[in-house]
Amino acid sequence: MSFRRYEITLPTRYNDGSSVEPGKYLATRREIAARFGALTFLPQPVHGEWVHQQARYEDVNLRIVVDVEDTPENTEFFVKLKQTLKQRFQQLEVWIVSYEIRIV
Repeated sequence: MSFRRYEITLPTRYNDGSSVEPGKYLATRREIAARFGALTFLPQPVHGEWVHQQARYEDVNLRIVVDVEDTPENTEFFVKLKQTLKQRFQQLEVWIVSYEIRIV
């Protein structure tokens, strides 16, 4: 059986600078846990910087890490989740990265 790790980066602020409500992180965690039974929430801030249409943004983000079986159904879950998170966190983009892992 093969596994994948999905790392989700979530903003702490909206693009207008206001703080994201803590309940949005909880809702996201509960949605993922309901599907997979477990996740890791990394509340330590991760600082990022990016440019969009000549405007520079500095972000402070949090991360969620989920290890799951590598199946098309699980991939589809994260593809759909990304769209939900873009709306929930009012973002132009939400990064979800994935890579194969080996559990020993």
